[in-house]
Amino acid sequence: MQDIPSTTESARAAVFLTGQRAGTFESAAERALERMREATKSTIESVGLSEVNSLALSRKLAIDKSLSWRMVRFVEEPNAFSASKHLPGVAGLRIFARAVSAAGATPGSIAEFDTALEELESVITKHAGTRSAFRALLTHCTDEPQADDRAIGFRRGAFEANAALWGIQARTRLMMAFLTVGERGAVDVALVSGFLDLRRSRRDLSWPVARRRVLGHEGRSSAGIALPLDPSVARDAAPMLSEYATIRGESLRPIGTDHGFWYELPEGDIGLRGAVDCVFGERLPGAGPALRDGAVEEAEVMLRVDLPVEYVLLEVFIERAIPVTGSPTVSQYSLLTGGSGENSPDRERGRIPVADQVEELGKDLRTWSTPIAPRHWEMVNDCMQWMSRTPADFSAHRVSMQWPLMPTAVVLSTLLGRGS
Repeated sequence: MQDIPSTTESARAAVFLTGQRAGTFESAAERALERMREATKSTIESVGLSEVNSLALSRKLAIDKSLSWRMVRFVEEPNAFSASKHLPGVAGLRIFARAVSAAGATPGSIAEFDTALEELESVITKHAGTRSAFRALLTHCTDEPQADDRAIGFRRGAFEANAALWGIQARTRLMMAFLTVGERGAVDVALVSGFLDLRRSRRDLSWPVARRRVLGHEGRSSAGIALPLDPSVARDAAPMLSEYATIRGESLRPIGTDHGFWYELPEGDIGLRGAVDCVFGERLPGAGPALRDGAVEEAEVMLRVDLPVEYVLLEVFIERAIPVTGSPTVSQYSLLTGGSGENSPDRERGRIPVADQVEELGKDLRTWSTPIAPRHWEMVNDCMQWMSRTPADFSAHRVSMQWPLMPTAVVLSTLLGRGS
């Protein structure tokens, strides 16, 4: 039987195949960009610079250093799509053309440069309409689109725009899952979730910050067995970790829904004066998969990104007594057209490329600290003590993201158990 390629390999193959069909954006853009690269290199060589160097080019052409640096990087990148992020705008390219002409470039090289630029502008007009739309299309033509500099810039811009438009933002969206051995071979789960530095820019804005409904393994509702992780919190109260929250659970507004309770941050002050940390913790006995000899079960920890956040911090701590197959993996799914992000046959269609990798934290507890959650280590240590465990009992895995897309679900998956 032929091997089935991974999702990433399939995506790359799709880009490659579509790029071979005449008339597609990929083929037209690649051809125009490569011609532009060759024409740029020829004009540089025709003014007597056999080795491309941005400082030498800046001096030779009497142009700005940033423009010369962009032109050199445009020529030197390994392929057209990665090079395109350095391509200056039309004004910069015209400045370059005049400068190489004044520096003595051959008429033939200048003519080829002008023709290449006309072809590129034609591709932009036909396939994208505008330069900004062209840049957005090119973002998805690289091997790792979410790692592309342009994609990072788009994500940051989206965060800033969404924060301004929705009137709310947070520095960190936090989720930590602790998987421990429970009764009768089941896996017990403890979840810590919340927002750090949550702030508003509208005084009339309320916002749900937690819900009292968690799905266990294979969709079993565990609302009836959820217990506050902090033993000092009453069972019917908001399961707040008061030591790590700047508001009291009583100040949250409970909202009943068909699926349980929402805890809502009520209207309040704006900016830094109204900034809050709200962190919740629950224990879910038996919510994980059952550990059976010779069986491997997938355990997923899901974090929803449904408000603008600078960072996502998603971690899973697995008790070493639980057998694990392979290493945890991370995936991200769009919720733009609805859905909860929970595992379903349709979820895969919303998969978003992710460049961020799962990091194993190791046994040195000092490496567990992170600046995006200032009291992280104290919080982890308290949670483990409430579960009568120590840090040495766990292996720790982390994925962090900056300016994540919203609305999305970030999922950290682990295979528990070992096959026979």
